[in-house]
Amino acid sequence: MRREIIAFLKEKIDPDFIILFGSYAKGYARPDSDVDIAFYKEGGMLTPYECFLYAQELADRLNKDVDLIDLNHASTVFQAQIFATGIVMDIKNENALNVKRMLAYCLYAKLNEERAEILKNIAESGAVYGR
Repeated sequence: MRREIIAFLKEKIDPDFIILFGSYAKGYARPDSDVDIAFYKEGGMLTPYECFLYAQELADRLNKDVDLIDLNHASTVFQAQIFATGIVMDIKNENALNVKRMLAYCLYAKLNEERAEILKNIAESGAVYGR
């Protein structure tokens, strides 16, 4: 499966790196589990529709549902989770991987600093909206 994923994505997208995450990366995939794959291509974003089409084509080849995530479109929290728990499957541009990973972690840390007071207030009051 790994070789099929890498070959498909290199042919269709030519990403700088590919990361497997989710249940397959953590080693607890079941027969009905989907395959979660993230990729990054410096200077080139796919539209969400293009990403969907490639995911469907890859799913047909693997005979499994596929979630294909373009890291250019993923939220800061999602990127941090992918980098923290995922397995790098292929690297064409190691510098792009290192920069994108570092940026994701820095932005995630900044987000946590910015929302620390809000989370503290929620924990102390037990309410989200002051009720």
